[in-house]
Amino acid sequence: MLQTQHLTLTHQKDLQDLVKDLGLVVNDGDKLAIIGEEGTGKSSLIKALIDITSISDYIKVEGKVINHFHHIGYLPQSLTANQLEQSVSDFLYGDMDYSMFDFSLFYKLAERFQLEVEKLEDNNQTLYSLSGGEKLKIQLLKILAQDPDLLILDEPSSDLDPDSVNWLEQFIAQSDKTIIFISHDETFLENTATAILHLELLKKRSTPRASYFQSNYRNYKENRKKTFERQLQRANKEREEHRDRMIRSHRIHQSVEHQLRHTKNDAAGRLLAKKLKNILSQEKRYEKETEKFTEIPQDMDAINLFFSETTPLSTNKILINWIEQPLQTGQTANLLIKGQDKLVITGSNGVGKTRLLKKIMNELSSRTDLSLGYMPQHYDDFLNPNLSPLDFLSEVTEAEKARTLLASLRFTKDEISHSLMGLSGGQKAKLFLAKMVLAGNNVLILDEPTRHFSPTSQPIIREILSDFPGAIISVSHDRNYIREVAQKRYQLTPEKLEQIR
Repeated sequence: MLQTQHLTLTHQKDLQDLVKDLGLVVNDGDKLAIIGEEGTGKSSLIKALIDITSISDYIKVEGKVINHFHHIGYLPQSLTANQLEQSVSDFLYGDMDYSMFDFSLFYKLAERFQLEVEKLEDNNQTLYSLSGGEKLKIQLLKILAQDPDLLILDEPSSDLDPDSVNWLEQFIAQSDKTIIFISHDETFLENTATAILHLELLKKRSTPRASYFQSNYRNYKENRKKTFERQLQRANKEREEHRDRMIRSHRIHQSVEHQLRHTKNDAAGRLLAKKLKNILSQEKRYEKETEKFTEIPQDMDAINLFFSETTPLSTNKILINWIEQPLQTGQTANLLIKGQDKLVITGSNGVGKTRLLKKIMNELSSRTDLSLGYMPQHYDDFLNPNLSPLDFLSEVTEAEKARTLLASLRFTKDEISHSLMGLSGGQKAKLFLAKMVLAGNNVLILDEPTRHFSPTSQPIIREILSDFPGAIISVSHDRNYIREVAQKRYQLTPEKLEQIR
């Protein structure tokens, strides 16, 4: 069992609480998924669960972490540059504690993972040269060969192709180990999690909230929706009843005042004055009722973006028509894209999907008969660190309109004017979408568009993109996105790009 008692994590730089007074119990065999927008403290929390001192240079920690597990296996969100340059052998054995390493288990797991370790070692391959799925399996193999009883995984599925994600889902679901993991992938969560911890920052990202739910993700979504609706209904009812009472009281108040001004009888006047005093006292009590009102719930999942001013393209307008087009990565491509197509390109890691997307963008960028918007996979490569979010959006609209839109997307006053580099991945993703809306782009090129949004926000993003009145050309591994947004699907293999019927 792992337990937290009154755990509070506060960022040292801006004194922002990320987690406040968290009481959590993780039991043997639990598969606990931690979800939430980027910047809500998910990675800091799991590092605190492993070792509070590991984050003490940038996070102030209060409270306790009580860990009854004997050995933790930790899979970080990404490998370091030095690790990627290592050979498979050096990574596996270079810092190995052989007193804890079970070679028999190692080879059983390698066979189970369908991973030819000896072949990788003989070829002296570096981790950099491996696919996303191979990197994951190598890391898990090293961790599991030391037989941990608790696994902590930081976004393990984020860079995996569909086959590797399916493999990882089965591994987590079938494992008898306790597993705590972070994920943004809705389908992955639905197929693996037995408990949910949702981290949020409410009230202009100033107030942390942690919601724990002991069940699967599908049930959590339903419960979250029902709880929101009940609280909103109760809050609105209280305010409506209060408004009706105040209207009635004000009407009586005016009537008594009118009678008091016009009475000629001293005795009647005294009675009316006493009645008016009682009414005023009652009105003060009514005003104090507002302090006890149920708080109107904040819909953290809402994303107020609409492509309502985008001029649609003709459904018959041809944007791309490639026949046996050679690609830089060695494949040939047959590709037809029209003005209203919503298209997704899938394929294994490293096969060249992002490079293909850039080739499409380069070809379309010279066209003057359409408006092109682009969301990259790695945002920082396309952001000027000297700009603020307001500057970024003001490139395509007037500042006041940009400021209003940023406020509706829950950017704080400080975030609007500070450097783009200080934003979370989810906020940067919102900025790229907002810029496309303001620019009126009618062709969107999107590289993994949902990966940085919280799983509870992703249905909103899919709905926005499904309603988009132009063409969408995208790369994605998100199964819900592929199912709900994409009308045409292409697969890039090592040999060719072809449409999947």
